[in-house]
Amino acid sequence: MAEFTDYRLYKGEVLVKFYPNSHAYYVNGQRKTGVTSYLGIIDKSRQLVIWATELYRDYLLDCLSLGITEDDIYEGSVLHEKHKKDAAVIGDEVHTWIEQYIKDEHPDMPERKEAQIGVTAFLDWVDRNHVQFLSSERVVYSRHHDYVGKMDIEALVNGELCLIDIKTSNGLYNTYGLQTAAYVKADEEESGRKYHGRWLIRLAKETEDEYYDRMDRKNRNRERKGYKTINIPPYQVFEAKFLDEDEKHLNRDFAAFLNAKALYEWNKETDTFGKKETV
Repeated sequence: MAEFTDYRLYKGEVLVKFYPNSHAYYVNGQRKTGVTSYLGIIDKSRQLVIWATELYRDYLLDCLSLGITEDDIYEGSVLHEKHKKDAAVIGDEVHTWIEQYIKDEHPDMPERKEAQIGVTAFLDWVDRNHVQFLSSERVVYSRHHDYVGKMDIEALVNGELCLIDIKTSNGLYNTYGLQTAAYVKADEEESGRKYHGRWLIRLAKETEDEYYDRMDRKNRNRERKGYKTINIPPYQVFEAKFLDEDEKHLNRDFAAFLNAKALYEWNKETDTFGKKETV
């Protein structure tokens, strides 16, 4: 793999260098912050903490009948890190396959069953819609607002120019709206084109058995806490959501992104925690 890839934007006036190993962007020689880094300022830790502690608890409960050992305690304490790494690998496989498919490279089906689920779901959606792919993994940059990023897919969906963003996850989250709005606005700024809207495509990263096992555990957890159990929704391997049924949503999401960007930059400038004071 090349150390970096060059992208020339704004009729050659802007040179973006993207370093895939570090996921770093340089614009005309200056390091720039990417869209997803700005969105990191939005605190999503509460759900992650709940997920990690419940994962640890369920692991120890499974070990209880045989007796919990010291190794079990250490193994369970890092289980969340292993699960996050596995999920990242699955997502990378699905994204890589889709990129190769769009480029007409005829990729082989991934070996991981979770990745196969994602790929099959994507192809089903393409078959059900008239989709003409225009680009994938394309770098966009806003000169006006000075941010950079990579949009997953640019396509004509049923004859309309759309951005398609692929997510391998157990749900669709509101921060995805901010991310995709930033990409659309950057490309509209450079190209002068108008997007019809944004599609979020969620591809399941778990099998049907894994899904029902997770939901059963969730209901058992609710019972332990004295809460009423929930009706488990049917297993859904694929979810497509159009974000712009209301044309105001794009501007709303972009305004929120700019606020997140401003907060990120304020925090970076003013946060002195851990920094040594100079005399």
